[in-house]
Amino acid sequence: MSGDGGETVRGCVLLVGAGGIGGPAALALAAGGVRELRVVDDDKVEITNLHRQILFDEGDVGRPKLDAFAEALRRRFPRLRVDRRSGRFTPSAAAALMPGVSVVVDATDNFASRFLIADVCRLTRTPVVHAAAVRWRATVMAVSADGGPCYRCLFEDLPAGDAPDCATAGVAGPVPGVAGALAADRALAILAGQRSFFGRIATYDGLSDTLRSVPVAARSTCALCGERAAISTIDASRYVNACARDTEAGDPESGSPSPVEGDRESGSPTPVEGDRESGSPTPVEGDRESGSPTPVERSREGGSPHSPQHWRS
Repeated sequence: MSGDGGETVRGCVLLVGAGGIGGPAALALAAGGVRELRVVDDDKVEITNLHRQILFDEGDVGRPKLDAFAEALRRRFPRLRVDRRSGRFTPSAAAALMPGVSVVVDATDNFASRFLIADVCRLTRTPVVHAAAVRWRATVMAVSADGGPCYRCLFEDLPAGDAPDCATAGVAGPVPGVAGALAADRALAILAGQRSFFGRIATYDGLSDTLRSVPVAARSTCALCGERAAISTIDASRYVNACARDTEAGDPESGSPSPVEGDRESGSPTPVEGDRESGSPTPVEGDRESGSPTPVERSREGGSPHSPQHWRS
């Protein structure tokens, strides 16, 4: 695989998050030959982002991240198609975001989004790479389209109790870059048909300068990929976006589960309003109709071999 003048990698990569992990991941993916990125984000560039979000500079402060992100990528990779989706990856928006996607890179900064992405990818049989960074540590895990071991094999549900807050935990500037590079490496390998890294979690420690890869065991009782998996639909009540300024986590108008529509293998995708060829990003529908969060039905039970504090970016 080579860069902008070389081999093209077939497939669309859905990148959820255009921040400290998403930027380095996008650069590596485009340089590796990916020609289509679908990017989801709803934030604006802030001055405090600049130490780690390498696609932005001071002139971008106050701008939508999607706009600055796409412009920076296109300057370097003119043939790259950046499909901008303005909004959050929410239960009601997922159906329109997944059709045509070959692999998902999860570069989000909160547990609710990670669980939602994990569940949606399992139900649509889409491989996903979860990437996170907090303080001096980067963590990356790839999950195959077949399922386990998956994110819920590590964490049964949203962690209860103390977990570092997105606004207060902090992160060393270079660490998200490590997470993004590792995530892009896994995504490119998936597009090339490689499977050797599934079932493993990679952790980089910037203080000890170590990179470890350890096996992850699938849990037979996992609610998502286990023998008697209980999660078969996307129910908005499972997800609370605790780190977002707008804590609405799905469709508050309905108490019923939201099916994930637009499977790549059959049916037609849910239409999304907006023109992807125009100068404005496509809005992601259904993510800001209420100011109050949806309650989580159950708390995380039992322990985990990997602390939740390592899964923040």
